Amino acid sequence: MTDFKNTRRQKFLSEKDYLDNERGYKYGIKLSYESLASEKPKASGADSSNRWSIASESLQLLLLDYTAGKPIEELKAQLPEIIERFNVYVAQEVSPRSKSPPENVADTFEITQLDAYVYVFWLLALCKLLEHSDFIPTIIGWVDNTRKFNRGRDGLFENVVRMLTGTCVEAPRVVLHAVPYRPLASATVRAPEERPALVKEFVEGWYKGMKPTYWHGAHTDGIYFGYWCLEAALVTVLWDIDDSSYRDNLVYPKDLVDFAREREAVARAADAPKPHISRRTGEQCPHAGRWGVLESPGAFVQERFFKEGDAFPEGVGRDGKVGPVTWIVMGRDDGGPTREA
Repeated sequence: MTDFKNTRRQKFLSEKDYLDNERGYKYGIKLSYESLASEKPKASGADSSNRWSIASESLQLLLLDYTAGKPIEELKAQLPEIIERFNVYVAQEVSPRSKSPPENVADTFEITQLDAYVYVFWLLALCKLLEHSDFIPTIIGWVDNTRKFNRGRDGLFENVVRMLTGTCVEAPRVVLHAVPYRPLASATVRAPEERPALVKEFVEGWYKGMKPTYWHGAHTDGIYFGYWCLEAALVTVLWDIDDSSYRDNLVYPKDLVDFAREREAVARAADAPKPHISRRTGEQCPHAGRWGVLESPGAFVQERFFKEGDAFPEGVGRDGKVGPVTWIVMGRDDGGPTREA
């Protein structure tokens, strides 16, 4: 990778470690697929473990690529396959509580568990930030597999789901994992002017609060794929929060936020009504096409075809008198009969 030190998005990742870890993830995923395809007897739960490894290591590889500085468009292209790999895992997961006898063990995506909570938020954030919002109902469906343990229990999660989907499940103002998520939850319910400081507080305490997760401290003693506070990015975009006070924090994925905001701005511009091109009587026609005089909103009179360079004539105005009028373009054309309304 060219000029890796200037391209990478976090200083903990060396080019050698990136290449080694990338190979490691790809090899591990390949082995898991081979194990699934093998007809050799497997230990109980081995297939489930392999399916989970394929999905989770694919996600970690995407985050590693982001840390290494890969273009956002490449990450966007990777995401659908990652979601599908998680979907395959979830579709074949056997809930511990459904076994005989039942096991009092949480399902993989029970958000009462911190690692599951983080994974759900990361996946929702990536779908929103990388223009794959069509996968958001799929992820929420995984959480709903154990609905009574997940839904209506966490105010932050339900506020985010409401903003993403428009559906609302009532929840108390309680956060399942108050450390470090309480400030972020507060940002979703407080006044707009208070939100930047609350998200900043969350971002600054995020890494320390992630100490119980399996990947905390991996830059010193494990496979490091990056430390990214995707939850803050998601809330920042959904609530349109000014991130200037925390955007340069090492763990804040500002490139993803900027990408999402730029795409949303482009989409809004595409959906906005296009301004009319208009010319007054006596001015020249800028391009050939159909033009008309607006009698009332949506109702044109004296519609006719003009060639480029034609001088616009007088017309009948809204007062019924002939005189100078404003001609408004109705569509470019290559020619055609003149039509008078």
